[in-house]
Amino acid sequence: MSAADPPVNGPTPPKASKRWKVHRAPAHPEQKTYQDLREQIRTGDLLLFRGNRLLSNAIERLSDSPYSHVAILARWQSRVIAFQADEGGVAILPASKMVCRYQGKVDWWSLKPHLREGGVFKEDDFLNAALTMLGVKYGYLNLLALGLRILLGRTLNPKDAHATPDSLFCSQFVSRCFRAASGDVLDVNLKANDASTSPSDFATSGFFESRCALYDGSNGQACQEMLETPPGKVKKDVVPWDGKTRRRRADRSADPKSGLRG
Repeated sequence: MSAADPPVNGPTPPKASKRWKVHRAPAHPEQKTYQDLREQIRTGDLLLFRGNRLLSNAIERLSDSPYSHVAILARWQSRVIAFQADEGGVAILPASKMVCRYQGKVDWWSLKPHLREGGVFKEDDFLNAALTMLGVKYGYLNLLALGLRILLGRTLNPKDAHATPDSLFCSQFVSRCFRAASGDVLDVNLKANDASTSPSDFATSGFFESRCALYDGSNGQACQEMLETPPGKVKKDVVPWDGKTRRRRADRSADPKSGLRG
């Protein structure tokens, strides 16, 4: 299957917009939510994010892409979890919580079936790599260096070290995971090393196909699925976000039919 082939069991991707070289995933034709679609998600799929903050906008403009953040999805028993490198370092979160809380747009891109079924992508190797990097701090300086390299039209040597870096930013972390899971076959940017990748590289690599934009369908319950609050920290009330609007507190009625699983 080539990068130009339409997605399997999903809508045909729209053409790239005049503003971006990379297209965003379309809305689901039946307006299905994350909770409706979660059973279709498989290990190795991606969440690509378009944020509303200044840093997100800067990354999007520098990379000429609508995406400013990337996370990897994985199935763990009945849950769907997401590995990401953000300001808190490399961590795992329920995917439902990421979709619900993110103040921006979240798109689902799936790894092409032939790469998974043909054995190119090895789940055990991916999970081993991702778990090994848990807790690595966020690479603010690495991200700044990436921005400067994009502005100057430069990249680093394509050769990557095997040792885990002291810090990682989102696309650098995801790139390392896919290379580790495929013996370097799923390298999204052959001309540069992991530290020179951006979220847009995953959309343009030909390894993934856009599925649809994801929105919370739990009536905000997924936002409240919090990990234990660290000692001395005040657990702030979370204002649910459905990808379109921020809900008022009065709108957060409990919905017994809404799942709270990741």
